[in-house]
Amino acid sequence: AKKRLLLAVPVALLLIFIMLHFAFKSLKEAAMVYTAIPLSAVGGIALLWMRGMPFSISAGIGFIALFGIAVLNGIVLIEYFKELKAEGMTNINELIIRGTTERLRPILLTAAAAALGFFPMAISTSAGAEVQKPLATVVIGGLVTSTFLTLIVLPVLYAIYDKTLKNQKKISRVIVSALLFMFIPLASFGQNHAETISLEKALELAIRNNRSLIADSLKVVQSKNIISSAINIDKTLAYYNYDENNVAENGFPIKVWGIQQNFQFPTVYGAQKHVFENRSFMQQSKYDINKRILKKEVSSVYLQIIYLQNKVKIYAFLDSFNLLFVNATNRRYELGGNNYLEKLTALSNQQKISTEWKQLTDEVQIAYKEFYKLTGTQIPFIIEENQLTKLELSENMLDEHPGISYYQNAINVASAIKKLETNKLLPDLQLEYFQGKNNYANAKLYQGFSVGIAVPLFFGSQKAKIKASSLEVEIINQQSLYFQEQLKIRHEQLLAKLRKYNEALIFYEKNGENLAKEIYNTATKSYVNGEIDFFQYIISITNAKELELNYLDNLNNYNQTVTELKYISL
Repeated sequence: AKKRLLLAVPVALLLIFIMLHFAFKSLKEAAMVYTAIPLSAVGGIALLWMRGMPFSISAGIGFIALFGIAVLNGIVLIEYFKELKAEGMTNINELIIRGTTERLRPILLTAAAAALGFFPMAISTSAGAEVQKPLATVVIGGLVTSTFLTLIVLPVLYAIYDKTLKNQKKISRVIVSALLFMFIPLASFGQNHAETISLEKALELAIRNNRSLIADSLKVVQSKNIISSAINIDKTLAYYNYDENNVAENGFPIKVWGIQQNFQFPTVYGAQKHVFENRSFMQQSKYDINKRILKKEVSSVYLQIIYLQNKVKIYAFLDSFNLLFVNATNRRYELGGNNYLEKLTALSNQQKISTEWKQLTDEVQIAYKEFYKLTGTQIPFIIEENQLTKLELSENMLDEHPGISYYQNAINVASAIKKLETNKLLPDLQLEYFQGKNNYANAKLYQGFSVGIAVPLFFGSQKAKIKASSLEVEIINQQSLYFQEQLKIRHEQLLAKLRKYNEALIFYEKNGENLAKEIYNTATKSYVNGEIDFFQYIISITNAKELELNYLDNLNNYNQTVTELKYISL
């Protein structure tokens, strides 16, 4: 895609210039309007930098769109200058002042229409935002600078263009400079380097962009909104009644209008609100648990990538080293210095290391894909660490684990449901008001009201619900205790694993590192002095590198265990 852009952008720029020439029938006027392109590129690059966005293929496409839009303002301004000149205005200063004043509003409207059209894309966070945002950012930033700079630069260029032949050399220099300057946007294509990302920034990206966590946060908002629905009073009944048996004093039937409202007992609404509130707290705890798991997964993949990249370096060294050994063995075999078995052994060992090296390289790419998935971004980030470092173990407060809060809120929900079901045994309330009248002589207005209660005479079903909710409280309480026991056991297991890996690291730091260096230096010196052959030299170097590889394995296991302890989950 980058190679295609390097072809598409110059073609687009050339086509724009040709079309401008067709519009003005003048190379000089076309070149003047063409200055909007480098002026717009300034704003596009600046806004990308201010928003912290790297140059991408989407941004490159945005520049192509920007270049086409940016020249519109120049066309509007230059055409109006030409109209004023055709009307007989000869004073160049008055012409420019009048032209820029009267065309200010159309120019701003032209730029604003395009910029505002791209604005929703620039702030988009939905699917495809990683493609839309760089494109829209380039167009908006470029239109801002090209609009204001066009109103300043273009009139100056037009004034220079209108000078006498004495100043034509200056015009040529300006035009040549403009034509050269237009290729500045192409320079940015060579700077499409992936951004280096830290673990802290990766965690921020994951919390902001991970789709699963976003869904959990929306569930929290949803649960809070449901709280206000706790007071769900039944619909109000308005009715009209006409009964020929219901006769007024004047001997004619009465037309009755009335309104009726049923209520649950007031404490039911309070209990229901309590259920919804605790469910909201429970959902918040679930969000905190998933956020903790996401942080652990991102940290784990981040450290895994650093570990694999360091391992790749060692295997790249071993591959190159063993390749020398294979070449030397082949040469010795050709000269009759060794047997065929030694040649096959060297070739087999080199192929084994080469295969493992390629597999590690593939594992790095797989780990990066997992990293992009967890952080919810397709922007190419690079995790660069020269050396894998030992993480420090921070104090872990198990009592503050969100899982404990989750189960406590679950117990509160079950208790609130039990209280709600108990309150439903209380009677419902009924209020009614009515009035009746007819339209005949001596008619009177008759009013009345009624108050009633609905008592549950058959409450066996409700009692069963209360008993079931009581059992639910006990079930969740037992689950909570089991969770806390498992959490402590998992914590102790991880600490035991950490001690095991730490012992291996201490051994390497005290003895292994110096031993590896000693083997490497001694083997090299012995080989140079002719004390050992190349085969023994290769074995010694491989043994030294295996010590480093074992250290890397233990260090990675140690760091992964520290990460698990920091974000411990079951």
